[in-house]
Amino acid sequence: MSTQNQPPNIYLVGAHCTGKTTLVEGLRTHLSASLVAELCGENAGSPAIIDELVQNIMRTDGFTASDVRNPTAGLELQKRTIIAQHQVEEKLEGKWFISDRSGIDPVVYAEVFLGRPAAEELTKLKEWCVLREKMKKACVIVCEPQNASWLSSDHVRVACNDVEERRSIAGAFRTALQSHGIPYVTIPAGVEDLGQRVQFVEGLFRSSAKLGMFRS
Repeated sequence: MSTQNQPPNIYLVGAHCTGKTTLVEGLRTHLSASLVAELCGENAGSPAIIDELVQNIMRTDGFTASDVRNPTAGLELQKRTIIAQHQVEEKLEGKWFISDRSGIDPVVYAEVFLGRPAAEELTKLKEWCVLREKMKKACVIVCEPQNASWLSSDHVRVACNDVEERRSIAGAFRTALQSHGIPYVTIPAGVEDLGQRVQFVEGLFRSSAKLGMFRS
C-alpha cells in the first residue's frame, strides 16, 4: 500500500447518550501510529480528534438544554454548531480526523425539535454545503439507542419525553443521511461493549484498505 494513502475521516453520529464520546476515546487510544501505518501507510499518522462542539457552545454562549426546543434559541444554537464544526474542519484541512458528531447533527436536531422548515434553513448555510460534501467521502458511523441505562440529561443534554422520542431521533439520522446522499454504516444492535465497538471500526478500516478506498 502506498505510504501516501490517507485514511477517510470518521464521523460518529446519532442521538445523544448512544456512546459516541466513549467510542471516540476508545479509538483515540486504539488507533496508534503503528496500527495506522499498518493499515494506511507510514505517512498517514494518528488521527486528529474533534471533540463534541455543541456542549461547549452551550456552556460558553449561555444556552441550556431547554433551548433546543425553543424556535428562536434552538435554531441559533444549531446554526452556531454547524459553523463551529466547519471552522474546526477547515483548520484540519489536509489531515484526517475522528469527529464526535458532525455537521448533520444540528440539522437532525432542528428537524426533530423545531420542525422541517428550521432544518431546511440550516441546509442553506454555505458551511453545511461544505460539510455535506466532506461527509460523502468519509466513514460515517451511526450509533443508535441500545442501552436505556446510558440515557441521561443535564443542563446541556436535552431530555427526551419518552423512549419513542429518542428512537425518533435515531430514525431522523438515517433519513437525513439518506436524503443528503451520505453513505453510512450502523453499529450492529447488541454491540455495546467498548472493545467490540472499537474492533468494529477497525474492521471497517481493514475492509476499506483491502478495497483500496483510502485516498492519496
